[in-house]
Amino acid sequence: AVVSTQSTGTVKQDLFNSNQGIAVRSLVKRKKYNSIVLYDEGGDAIGKFQWSKRGIFLTGCIACVTPRALKGKCIKDVQTLWVVSITNGVLQIRIDNVVLYEHELKGECLERYGKAKRFAFYGIPDENSSFSFVPEEMEAGDKIISTGCA
Repeated sequence: AVVSTQSTGTVKQDLFNSNQGIAVRSLVKRKKYNSIVLYDEGGDAIGKFQWSKRGIFLTGCIACVTPRALKGKCIKDVQTLWVVSITNGVLQIRIDNVVLYEHELKGECLERYGKAKRFAFYGIPDENSSFSFVPEEMEAGDKIISTGCA
């Protein structure tokens, strides 16, 4: 898992204007959260996106129970390809190109996460997890290697 507070250990991506979002293949468990730390352009952390079969969280903005439709798409002990995006201020989670969770950010949340320009993984519960690197939208920090941050 990629863990860094330095911008060299993050992936640069304009998440507010991204067509792709962040596509991750990992196990989705009930008690362990998949976490992505979001950073501004300068590499300062602005918050975490976390989700599991139990709940969905966006620091300071969202805390809710994971919808049944989303839980049902995550098979026990099988990696799931999920995509999280905040394009145009709408947080979405998609599996198999189907939107299974959507929340429009407003006010302070929209202002805060509209500045998300970098991300890093934190606490992904499966060491064999991977994400889709899209060269047209992303730029890897110098410390990013195929297995995470150097």
